[in-house]
Amino acid sequence: MIRRLASVVLIVLGGIALFAGVLARYADQNVLDPERFAERAVEALDDDGARSEVADVIVVELEKLGADRREVSPVVDRAVGTVAEDPRFRTALAAALVRANRAVLEDEREGVGVVVEDVGDPLRRILGERSPELARLIPLGIDLRVAHTASTGTLVDAARAADDVSGAAALLPFLAAGLLLAGIAVARDRRTAAFGAGLTVALVGALIFGGYLLGREIAAAQPEDEPAQEAARAIWSAVFGGLSELGLILAGAGIVVAFIAAVATRVRGPARA
Repeated sequence: MIRRLASVVLIVLGGIALFAGVLARYADQNVLDPERFAERAVEALDDDGARSEVADVIVVELEKLGADRREVSPVVDRAVGTVAEDPRFRTALAAALVRANRAVLEDEREGVGVVVEDVGDPLRRILGERSPELARLIPLGIDLRVAHTASTGTLVDAARAADDVSGAAALLPFLAAGLLLAGIAVARDRRTAAFGAGLTVALVGALIFGGYLLGREIAAAQPEDEPAQEAARAIWSAVFGGLSELGLILAGAGIVVAFIAAVATRVRGPARA
């Protein structure tokens, strides 16, 4: 009885450590590293929703310069794909994301804007191919405020929570493996314990995958307009998309281990009989 209880406790603790370890390790590598975070977040520009939001930001800036929204919107909508693929624009956006990441995590500032600086030259060149008159309105030093942390609170909260436990990121996966193996080792029936450990790993994977989906929808619910919501989904998917893959891998691996343990237990039963 004591060995069974100890096995259950160790496996449950191993599952908790695995869940926390995967999240902490992933965040440490992909969110807390400003350059890596920016690299992944820029991939959101490949999404139509993010491009629509960028187009809206450009139109707003052109309105400030005296352009008519009804005239410039069609031009910008046709050109935004080229803007999103432009290396200079992507580099400027990555630099803006690095600055915002450091301001939020290192300086712990609130209300940080993601401002893409000095993108007048690529905008003038790309928009000028479609409307030379519109291009002449754009100053070379124009800046675009493409996002604000007030509208991405879920992402900011996730990053700060990961920062709080980053010191344990490297240790938790090893601790989880040790606890799960210990739970199997102390059990009187190790095959049954292996079955339970496999199910625990599968459950952790399912929780990670479900948490990724839930977090994406929570992040998308914070902006008020639809283009910004789609952009939030795209950014969440770009930054945390790897978690969904990890969750599915863990779930699959856990199911395989549990299946093998179940088969071994059934084979052993008739042999003893």
